[in-house]
Amino acid sequence: MPTAEYEYKAAHKRVVEAKGPASHKPCQFCGTFAAEWSYNHQDPAEVYRDGYLWSENTAYYMPLCKRDHRAYDRAFRQHGKPVLAAVADALTEAGQQRYDEEHREAVKALTLDRWRVRETGLGYLSPEESAAIAGGHR
Repeated sequence: MPTAEYEYKAAHKRVVEAKGPASHKPCQFCGTFAAEWSYNHQDPAEVYRDGYLWSENTAYYMPLCKRDHRAYDRAFRQHGKPVLAAVADALTEAGQQRYDEEHREAVKALTLDRWRVRETGLGYLSPEESAAIAGGHR
């Protein structure tokens, strides 16, 4: 049987395979560049083994910047699931104050472009689809 650490890392690898690198997305809370995929602790079938907690379902992962990922996970460890909705709201509000709308819009445009280039390179978007997306957001 694989170790819990191995399965935890494999689950995160599946998220990247399914959704692409987190750096190709804006942080779900503050809107700046995401750095990591974070489990949102909402999967009713989550797996907990040997100190590792993860979901096998990639839908339960969100792109977060390191600051927000650490704060979200710290809140979960200290207070559990009941506080996570309020923590998400607080992190979103703090992010709105930390980064102005112009910054968030620039991040959205850049991360969309990263996603578009990746998807085109993998063959998921045709060159025509890629050009249409690029033309609509420049």
